[in-house]
Amino acid sequence: MRFNNSRPLLLMALTATLSACGGKKEAEVPVRPVRSEVVTGGSSAESATYTAEIRSRYETDLSFQVAGKLVSRAVDVGATVKKGQVLAQLDQTDQQLGVDGARGAVPAAQSDLDRSRSEEARFRDLLERGLTTRAQYQAQQTAVRSAEAKLSQATAELRLAQQRLGYTTLRADQDGVVTRVLVEQGAVVAAGQRAISIARPSELEAVFDVPDGRIGELRAASAVVINPLQGEPAAWAGRVREISPSADPVTRTYQVRTTIVNPPPTLRLGMTVSVTLPRVGGAPHVALPSTAIFQKDGKPAVWIVKADNTIELHAVSVERYDTDRVYISDGIRTGERVVTAGVHRLAPGEKVKLLAEKSP
Repeated sequence: MRFNNSRPLLLMALTATLSACGGKKEAEVPVRPVRSEVVTGGSSAESATYTAEIRSRYETDLSFQVAGKLVSRAVDVGATVKKGQVLAQLDQTDQQLGVDGARGAVPAAQSDLDRSRSEEARFRDLLERGLTTRAQYQAQQTAVRSAEAKLSQATAELRLAQQRLGYTTLRADQDGVVTRVLVEQGAVVAAGQRAISIARPSELEAVFDVPDGRIGELRAASAVVINPLQGEPAAWAGRVREISPSADPVTRTYQVRTTIVNPPPTLRLGMTVSVTLPRVGGAPHVALPSTAIFQKDGKPAVWIVKADNTIELHAVSVERYDTDRVYISDGIRTGERVVTAGVHRLAPGEKVKLLAEKSP
């Protein structure tokens, strides 16, 4: 009877113990919040815009070919000049003395030549009559040739002195606009020292610098579009004419010169314009924030958020990197959601919580 009375109590105790054990819950794994964005598809018609300066294709630095003191300058920056126009003048005193000395040597040499020729004719007559020797006659012939050489030398020295006198006057070698003046009146300039720069405004170019990452696109581009930064909206066609073969040692960029086709009269030297380079060729690409890239074994990849909010890693092909964007040419499909922040704290198969996307 005692056993039967205790049996219900044991059953009740066992039931309570099982109920207590079944009530414990397993520890939940925290869900990591991430930022993400949906891939909307890429485009191959992206363009790049650069700020450029209007310059002349042909710009000449003029200098004096002789040294001297600058006594006058006839032009200033911005002046329009014609070919042959006087730009600046050196003191001609020393060069004029050289011309006077060389000019006086010519008549003296001519007189010596005339005398030698007269003597040569007289000795020829004496030789024909047998009154002199052939050796004496040949000596007179040698004297004539020597006098002719001296006259030629004196004449050449006179022309050289006259040319040096002409070099004291700096003239424009073409029609154009004065862009730089590097000498002032009263200064002593050296031969070959840069004095005045003249640009030919008939053929204008837009000059700008580009990073090495876009040199390939520039080489493939057949045309660019040039727009003014100020004033009424306008557009002019241009073509890439020259790309510098080496980078600037300071900025590490390459200078590009684009010829403007049929430039308008309103376009002036020194103006600032924008040059738009359409991206040509290549497959469509997707632009994502640089923070979306995860490196796996040294290769780029991105985290894709699946329908159940778990993530998986996809390898991608990067076309190029910009300051804060990365352009992907392969490895992502339109409509996929990509994690754009916190990628280095994730693991494959992990479940994530999507934060609200930033409004544009």
